[in-house]
Amino acid sequence: KFCCLLVCHFRVKVSGTGDEGFRVLVKHRHSVTAVALSEDDSKGFSASKDGTIMQWDVNSGQCERYKWPSDTVLKSHGLKDPQGSATRQSKQVLALAASSDGRYLATGGLDRHIHIWDTRTREHLQVLPLHSFK
Repeated sequence: KFCCLLVCHFRVKVSGTGDEGFRVLVKHRHSVTAVALSEDDSKGFSASKDGTIMQWDVNSGQCERYKWPSDTVLKSHGLKDPQGSATRQSKQVLALAASSDGRYLATGGLDRHIHIWDTRTREHLQVLPLHSFK
């Protein structure tokens, strides 16, 4: 299995179907900013400038979108008020990482927080303390 992301295209290798090669899947409307692959290579994750996070089934090419929670839910999960040029509405995701068991996804972006997601339900679980660039 092989996954890669080029601009806003997710490519999955198709094998064993008699139609060997790659399929290009386009789901992001803005430039892709981050990609990650689960340790078992079954799930791919991609994020774009508009804050969209997608979870891909590497074998089928099917994808599901993560939904950002409301400000009230984010605050209850630990969101702190942004500092400097960051704004709470800045949902642009710049980094993704999947846990070794594939159960969690961590995202980081312009809001300067780390968000933890459940990959089975695609629900937002927690916000880790603010990080800054000094």
